[in-house]
Amino acid sequence: MGRRLFRAVSRRRQDRVRDLKQLSVEKGAPRDAAPLFFVDLIAHCWQHRLLDSAAAVRASVTSLLLLLFLVPALLRGAGSDSGSTVEWLQDYLRIDSSTPAGAAEAADFLRALLHRHGIATRWLVSPEGRPSLYARLVPEGEVEETVVLLHHTDVVPPGSSWTREPFGGGVEDGTIYGRGAVDDKSLGIAHLWAFLEASKQTHDLTRGLAFLAVTDEETGGAQGSGWLVENHPELFRGVVAVLGEGGMNRIRGGQVVWWGVEVAQKRPLWLQATAIGRPGHGSTLNLHTAPHRLIRGLNRLLDRPLDFRITPEARRYLEAVAPMEPRGFQEAVANMDEIFSHPEPATRLMPGMPSYFLDSIQINGLEAGERLNAAPDQASALIDIRLLPDADEEEFLREIRELVGTDIEFEVLLSAPRSPASPTDTPFFQCLEEVLGQRAPVAPAFIPGITDARYFRQRDIPAYGFSPFMLDGSSLRGIHGPDERIPIEAFQAGVEELERVISGCVME
Repeated sequence: MGRRLFRAVSRRRQDRVRDLKQLSVEKGAPRDAAPLFFVDLIAHCWQHRLLDSAAAVRASVTSLLLLLFLVPALLRGAGSDSGSTVEWLQDYLRIDSSTPAGAAEAADFLRALLHRHGIATRWLVSPEGRPSLYARLVPEGEVEETVVLLHHTDVVPPGSSWTREPFGGGVEDGTIYGRGAVDDKSLGIAHLWAFLEASKQTHDLTRGLAFLAVTDEETGGAQGSGWLVENHPELFRGVVAVLGEGGMNRIRGGQVVWWGVEVAQKRPLWLQATAIGRPGHGSTLNLHTAPHRLIRGLNRLLDRPLDFRITPEARRYLEAVAPMEPRGFQEAVANMDEIFSHPEPATRLMPGMPSYFLDSIQINGLEAGERLNAAPDQASALIDIRLLPDADEEEFLREIRELVGTDIEFEVLLSAPRSPASPTDTPFFQCLEEVLGQRAPVAPAFIPGITDARYFRQRDIPAYGFSPFMLDGSSLRGIHGPDERIPIEAFQAGVEELERVISGCVME
């Protein structure tokens, strides 16, 4: 009887291992995933107890089978204390994800954490080899709505001005340093924590909850969010909100004054400008080298008159936050129309305000010859243009081509069509207002930057930028700059804040 039972259970174990390995292949889980460890451990104990005493094995059949079916629950609970999030962030920051390979490694780090907690994942790879990590919690019953937690694993290169190790994840005076500490790995860990906590209470979900990590936001997002919405629309059916980066909050005295939930943003127009010229020796007079032609054209571009205008998105945002801002800010907002009737309105605006009213142009890269005494035949520049929501991209390109002349050719590297602002009259946004409003008012923010939210808005999928962290100016200055950092206290408080939002708006 005992040996027949052992053979039957051995077959059961073999089938279980085969099924788990198949799941591992389908979902992209590592071969050494935790479920296999538990199956092997159970079988090992079973075999040795059988050899010692068949009666003992028969007596424990019920408990062993119960343990087998409880493994997923045990996995979800493993390592889920709030102190883990600091260690997770440090480990995440130690991955240099400024390259495609590094960004993929960072996504794999998150995938391993999800698998460790018994969460199945999808590993979706774009034609250029950029992976995206996706997992979803399905509520009980017929619930079609889903909220997506979106962040990106890739970061910009650190540069040479750091005074700390950019990929060290070190702690100094209660602050974690590392590229991505604010943009965007802290948000990713907060998303992960809220997702794992929700996985323990799926019976309480009122909406589906998805976790999505993409790996190319900093380079435009075309192979991440852009590719996913185009090639995997099934992931976004029934999505009522994509909650990602882009939120901007006002903090004074360590307290939040207002939450800025991003609903609209500028549009990217990234260009490469190239000039072809006459090469030659550096000692000769040559006014038509490629660098000379490029510089003359770029000078005309930078001398272009500034075109200030007020868009509905900027007006709504600034008027919403003005009552909570100092008097100078309030006066500038109240007198916007009068200010922009003057020839040089920038002189009458508060610092930082002009970006909300301009199609901005920044020349961020130059490339020409390598030898001092030789004129190259080609020179190029990288130009970062951010268009206001109402800008006509084709008209803007026609204008600057006419302005710089025929010596320069433009190649469009990244652009985005017009898209509507995300709605603020939906049940989900109203829930955000209710939950966050317990601490401070919520404002529909318009940002001069860009995020992947535009890919979803182009397909009428509501997307919102929300930062749960209360960060002052010193922390925010590290974004794309040296010594990026986040205070541990602010990080942990933000993790709790995001969990509160998910609990209030996705669970009952």
